[in-house]
Amino acid sequence: MYAGNEGQVEKFYENSGFLVDELSLEFKALIVFPEHWYFGKSWPFGNKEESFKEVSFLTIEQVMEDYNLLAQELKS
Repeated sequence: MYAGNEGQVEKFYENSGFLVDELSLEFKALIVFPEHWYFGKSWPFGNKEESFKEVSFLTIEQVMEDYNLLAQELKS
């Protein structure tokens, strides 16, 4: 899992050639690029304006919870 930064996930993917083109093939790995809520196209409440009214969910703890849930779902 490539935990990106505050931005559009496509930009991180486009700059990850070694990870995507070489390591994933060598290890036959699934690479996941989750996008943080509130960045790129990932608005938890439908759109940017509504989502920024609820920024209480924009915390490191919430991001880690989201990533943990995603990883568990991908394993099953």
